[in-house]
Amino acid sequence: MKKAKLLATLAAAAVLTVGGGVIAGCNDGHTHTYSTGDDWGKDTTSHWHYATCDDLKEGDKDYKIDVADHVWGTGDSADKCSVCKYQKPASSATEISLNKTELALSIAKTEGTLEATLNGTGTVTWSSSDNTVVQVGAATGAVEALKPGTATITATITGTEIKATCAVTVADAYYIIGGMDSDWNKAAAFGDPNYVYFMPTETEGIYKTKSFELPKLGSFQVAPVGNTCVDDNDENVWWKHAFNGSNITPDDTVLSNNNGNIAVEKHGMYTITLDLTGEKAVISGVCDREIEDPETETIYYLFGSMSNWTVADTVEAAEGYVFTNNPDGTITLTIDLARDTEFKVLAVGMKYNIEYAESAIPRELIGANGSATVATAYKLTWTDSKNIGVGLSGKYTFTLNPDGGTNNILSYTFEATDATETTVPQVVGLNCYIKGPAVGGWDEKVEANKMTEGENGVYKITFQAEADAEFMFNSYEVYDNGNLGSKQKDYFNNGNTTLTNVGNCVTAPGNYKTVAAGWYTATLDPEAKTLTITYSATNPAA
Repeated sequence: MKKAKLLATLAAAAVLTVGGGVIAGCNDGHTHTYSTGDDWGKDTTSHWHYATCDDLKEGDKDYKIDVADHVWGTGDSADKCSVCKYQKPASSATEISLNKTELALSIAKTEGTLEATLNGTGTVTWSSSDNTVVQVGAATGAVEALKPGTATITATITGTEIKATCAVTVADAYYIIGGMDSDWNKAAAFGDPNYVYFMPTETEGIYKTKSFELPKLGSFQVAPVGNTCVDDNDENVWWKHAFNGSNITPDDTVLSNNNGNIAVEKHGMYTITLDLTGEKAVISGVCDREIEDPETETIYYLFGSMSNWTVADTVEAAEGYVFTNNPDGTITLTIDLARDTEFKVLAVGMKYNIEYAESAIPRELIGANGSATVATAYKLTWTDSKNIGVGLSGKYTFTLNPDGGTNNILSYTFEATDATETTVPQVVGLNCYIKGPAVGGWDEKVEANKMTEGENGVYKITFQAEADAEFMFNSYEVYDNGNLGSKQKDYFNNGNTTLTNVGNCVTAPGNYKTVAAGWYTATLDPEAKTLTITYSATNPAA
């Protein structure tokens, strides 16, 4: 019993606390002393109390006690230990570099990966200057090309202004526009399965499509991917950068020029080649397999201004403009058409893929039926848009051989329905009209809205209108038979006419608009395209 009590007494004496300090005992009877309270030793990961006596030095076995990891604060103190107040050193990353400063991509190589190297610690965030051309993974640096163009990829050390860049160039690439897609939708980017793209071959500068389907007489062009730009008039001009019927190789027996588009004669599977090795792009085609359509009949119809250019997806929608089949393989349509009507011949349900216009009625056929000059009677003419134009009102019979190879109308006959339309009417004057909500609506040629012609070709009208009512002016030619031209000769609004409005009685831009309810007098010079408008709160003629 005495021995057990003695051992317990020795164990208790081995460690004693004196004045808040810690004392450790040694075999020779010495006890170590250590720092206390907020007096900590520390490094980047932990803190401890350390020996303060001469017997222990840093590195000795018992030099440290109370060793523990730092406990980081929150908010503004997130970089400071809440126990020993140790302050994290500032990040040493001062530079970032990329494995590439330039990267070339194309339709054959749409993906790549950029890698960033730091000379210190930190995380990297990636961004693209143009996500419509090149996308990049914000955390990965994985790059994907969407369409031809250029973009700058930037890698930034998060939370700093330290960054590095890579210039990415995506090469030009082309696709088939039109074809089976008779709406002629545009490919804004790579990889859309609805489009057929040209891929590089083993020969530099020569590209081929996969074998794809084209309908009978289907038309298409070769357009650059992503080019949906607009011109100064905000009109889409992708076609200015596309390759069309003029680029077909002269000896090609598969492709033909259909009114400026590229067309095939038969329904089938085709491979198209684009050769960019010369000064001018050359397009050629191979029919890999013809597709028989024994139960499919192509129906043709007249498409034009007489039906408000309405595309017919069904025979019923084409109404009275459908051609009928003849035993000899030709098709015929007899129809009344007014002078100045414009039209083409389309296939039902194929929209703009098949267009018979200038190719449907050759110029020599027009000549055989009369000159297109104003001085001579004529029945068919040409328009600036290469549509077929009706020169005389009457009943026309058109006969077309759609499988004739040249796609020409074989003949047409004309029977005048109005004796005054057997010769070319001569222009003898001009009628000008006002139109718009200010005068009842946008209807053309309303007799009550006709302007009165005065001296020197100046036209005048006085009208009553409410405030904030729009209006503009137009003109039509008058012929010697008393009829008006069916097509507007000109229009007059703030877009093309110089306006003098006394007292700011009307506003622009676009169409004119009244400021206040009252009476307005407009004087128009259609030749000089000048307009003067005055205002009166009461009827000036009263």
